[in-house]
Amino acid sequence: MQIIRQHDLVETPWKNGGGITRNIAQEGDTSGPLWRLSMADVDRNGEFSSFPGMTRILTVIKGDNMMLHRPNGAMLARYAVPMTFDGSTPITVTLGQGPIRNFNLMFDTAQCVGKARVVREPGVTDFGRADQTGVLHVIAGHAQVEGAVLDMGDTVISTAMPISFDLPDDAAALIITLRAKD
Repeated sequence: MQIIRQHDLVETPWKNGGGITRNIAQEGDTSGPLWRLSMADVDRNGEFSSFPGMTRILTVIKGDNMMLHRPNGAMLARYAVPMTFDGSTPITVTLGQGPIRNFNLMFDTAQCVGKARVVREPGVTDFGRADQTGVLHVIAGHAQVEGAVLDMGDTVISTAMPISFDLPDDAAALIITLRAKD
């Protein structure tokens, strides 16, 4: 199990230069990236970078909402609601009530299956399996994992073993599972 603290993340420009991202973790092979986790700050309207061959699950983790304009219609990205779309889809963003931060999971559609959901219920939650990578990202309050306290913005990644975490009242966490496609 690996704990990644938000304060240790390095800010880098977006692929298209339109904003700032913080890469959390990634895994790849000789053919390229299998998956990537990052947090991005969106402080103005503009275009998202394109990631052909990748599925993207975006979750607003700070701020209100933003509208994602696609060629076939718009989608509202709301706080703490994961939304999935093709990484190659051209998207232009319109902010709702000011700047937001989003958590991005991107994975190679041909090789991986990824899922994300938000947990808000206080108490102990277990997730993941031995054949998966499990990710816990704290989006509000804090969480406790194996005696370690994770603050808002911190992430835990576990390969080959489930994650058990405890949330107090008024906390929220994004949980992700990734596995190789059958």
